[in-house]
Amino acid sequence: MKTIASELAYFLRGRAKHNLKYLVYYCAFLIAMILIYAVLFRFLMWHLEGREFSLIAGIYWAITVMTTLGFGDITFHTDPGYIFAAVVTLTGVIFLLIILPFGLISLFLAPWIEHRLRYRPTLELPPETSGHVLIFGIDAVARTLIRKLQNRQIPFVVVTPDSDNALRLEEEDGIRVVCGSPTDPQVLESVRIAAARYVVANLTDPENVNICLTVRSLCDTPIAATVSEASHGELLRLAGANHAIPLHKILGSYLATRATTRGAMAHVLDSFGRLQIAEIPVHGTPFSGLTLSEAQVRQRTGLAIIGLWERGCFTIPTAESRLDDEALMVLAGTREQLDELEKLTGEQADEDLVFILGHGRIGCAAATFLDRKPVPFFLVDREENSACDEHVTIYGDATGRHVLKKAGIDSAKGLIVTTNDDSTNIFLTLVSRHTQPHIRIVARANTDENVTQLYAAGADFVVSQASVGASILLNIIESKTSAFLTEGINVFRRSLPPGLVGQTIGDSRIRPKTGCSIVALESSGKEDPMVVPSPETVLEEGMSLILIGSPEQEEEFSRIYSKNG
Repeated sequence: MKTIASELAYFLRGRAKHNLKYLVYYCAFLIAMILIYAVLFRFLMWHLEGREFSLIAGIYWAITVMTTLGFGDITFHTDPGYIFAAVVTLTGVIFLLIILPFGLISLFLAPWIEHRLRYRPTLELPPETSGHVLIFGIDAVARTLIRKLQNRQIPFVVVTPDSDNALRLEEEDGIRVVCGSPTDPQVLESVRIAAARYVVANLTDPENVNICLTVRSLCDTPIAATVSEASHGELLRLAGANHAIPLHKILGSYLATRATTRGAMAHVLDSFGRLQIAEIPVHGTPFSGLTLSEAQVRQRTGLAIIGLWERGCFTIPTAESRLDDEALMVLAGTREQLDELEKLTGEQADEDLVFILGHGRIGCAAATFLDRKPVPFFLVDREENSACDEHVTIYGDATGRHVLKKAGIDSAKGLIVTTNDDSTNIFLTLVSRHTQPHIRIVARANTDENVTQLYAAGADFVVSQASVGASILLNIIESKTSAFLTEGINVFRRSLPPGLVGQTIGDSRIRPKTGCSIVALESSGKEDPMVVPSPETVLEEGMSLILIGSPEQEEEFSRIYSKNG
């Protein structure tokens, strides 16, 4: 059935899809012709021979005559009737028996046969191939990774044993594919496994173990493998994986980190030496409603506010930027400076409560993360998770507002929406935002296409499994340090391009050229980084830049300064 479906899909793409329009027009023309003949048949039968027939009988007569199936129980008995029947027969032969089959063959069948005969799946790469990334297993994570690799012009090859899948990937997506079993040593040698930059194993855990063992029997090429069950990570490392990525566990941690307000305490997202990147909600702080200059956060704590998040919109703040109650501040500074900020907020960590809607693998991982903080939480799901016996679940349909009300959502400060269906996640986000305007909502997007809708429904943060997984894999492949804040914003470190040595930050025009903003400067001789340096700061040799920007802006920085470096 899968093969039949894939073959039928050929007629819904490319030139064949364009030709379908002409086929529809022609079929409409034939139907109109049959209806006209049926009406003329009734008219002539009544006026020439005094016999009356229904429209259905007229359609039946027109079809039998046009297809030359012969005359049966309905025939003319007059010369004009014979002439009309002869005309109908001739047009049927021309339009039904000659033009229609010829059109089907020339427009669809012949191109399909030629296409199938012409296609030969690639079975090996040229001997000189090197520095490429080999990807085993295509899903949403792999497709997002492929787009990132294409943007960075990193060569890659997908290996699949399914020739139909290979054809589809090559034709529809323009992806370079080699057809063969990923656990066959001969296939691995044919894709130049020893000269590859990285291997990405993205199949099931048993298949990934098999891939790792087979690759290790041939060469030492680094392997990054995704893990469905976190407990299997050690087995994959024993099999030879350099990185075993428990994606569901990581995604659950991302969701939990952003849903936990901990009163008004800051969450550290990533560290670059002593420099820590953290976030804190404006709600619950004395800064709500003030401008940045009025809040005097840097003067009072030493922390720099490097960004403001407000439901999917990230901005670089100015002195006049207002700290709205629904916004979230992204901060850069030391742990001691974050402690000073938390003293100003005056709230305690035990004031938190988080609701988790959905007790699948990701919801379970989020609950485990909160349990270790510890942060109190409630799990809500319609069904029992047979794979988890660690957490107590409230059973009920969370789309009904009374279930959440009865569970005590009025006292919650954070909400994680993590079902397997994006439409349900959008609905739950909308219901929760309407019920609790100030609750911090973090939603999981199963596909990137629904990120915008989740923000529109009221989510403060949206975390996409495809984006998180692809970002982690790309960072591993490029051996770079990068913090994933949320959809669309990264904090990353880069060495100072030689062409900028001796220039001031203002003269370098990094932000106008790339859109990235400098968060801090690190010098080899200084322990503490220089946070949010002024435009007059001189860039010295040996410095490292810590920047914030979107993935596209990060790509633009790499593109410009890899040339100018």
